[in-house]
Amino acid sequence: MESRPDKQCAITDVVEITEREDLFQIVDNEQITEFSRAYGKDGFSSAASVLKSTGVVHRRICRPGINALDIGLAVAEKLQKTYGFSWSDCPAIGLSHSHAEPDSLHWLANQLSDELGIDREKFFGINFGCVGFLELLRLGVQEFNAKGGPVPLLTVEVPDGWHDASDRSFCGIVSSGATGSLLHSGAGHIVQRVAVVAEEVPPAPNMPLEDLFWTETNEVLNFYGQPEMRTVMRMNGGQVFLSGTELMIGAFRKAFASITDPTRRVLVASHQPSGKMLRAMISVLRTEFPNIEFLNNLSHHANSISSTIPTVLSHLESILERSGSAPVQPGDYVLLPAAGICMEWKATHLSQGWAVIEW
Repeated sequence: MESRPDKQCAITDVVEITEREDLFQIVDNEQITEFSRAYGKDGFSSAASVLKSTGVVHRRICRPGINALDIGLAVAEKLQKTYGFSWSDCPAIGLSHSHAEPDSLHWLANQLSDELGIDREKFFGINFGCVGFLELLRLGVQEFNAKGGPVPLLTVEVPDGWHDASDRSFCGIVSSGATGSLLHSGAGHIVQRVAVVAEEVPPAPNMPLEDLFWTETNEVLNFYGQPEMRTVMRMNGGQVFLSGTELMIGAFRKAFASITDPTRRVLVASHQPSGKMLRAMISVLRTEFPNIEFLNNLSHHANSISSTIPTVLSHLESILERSGSAPVQPGDYVLLPAAGICMEWKATHLSQGWAVIEW
């Protein structure tokens, strides 16, 4: 489904909190190597192999005793302090929080409403996975069209709490993070279009038809290196890699086809699922679109599920500086393509989304 603002709708600069050392600690590639080989598994051979496969130098996990509420409150408070709005003036508040246990979203929304003194009915919450920010943005535009603004958008992700640290498919890429932004009618970056769809994935050639994602409840390794009983997400890595890369490429093409002036500078802040998928997407699209600039923040912040794209946006200037590119300018297009787990039909579908922002 696609959403377009009925009137000018701006999104503010994004705030995020990953540098809060009181909330997060770093897991480096040496630790990931050790975790992936737990229980006698055939894990990564070395820290260098983790980097080559994932593209990640370090990823963040919650410090002991810190949970999604602590992170959610921290980013909500930073957003309010940065933009000086009142929660009581917000007709709707978006929250993206992904988890293998769906009740986690409802618990977090209830707790945030209590702690911040917000009417619980104002929250529209989603457990949506990697395309969550785009779905949150799409729903936020709908709320803005109907009720006006400001409409805060919060992403609060703690995947270290619902993944197995010994699972090679996930352990090297996932990271915790939280972001906040506002949709409003004031100054900011213009939201032109945003769309999200669920795509059924056919079996790949020469590959058996298997579930794309599923959950299991078992004793697994947590990201402190200790055994723990928890419900975790599992993935059919080969099928997801092939189909996810194809959907990411398709999402970019849809976004690019929708821009009104293709002669303008175009930056691509895509979801950053893993080093392999990001490299594959960029390799294909650079041949077809040689003048497009692709942003890569994976080594610094890893895959923080729905927080990934907004974290890229929050570090746009520093990412461009590291790559030797010119600063972003008013009027530049920033395209946001994404693909990932479809929480509603995780066995058979992937979610695809894209958005066009005019800076």
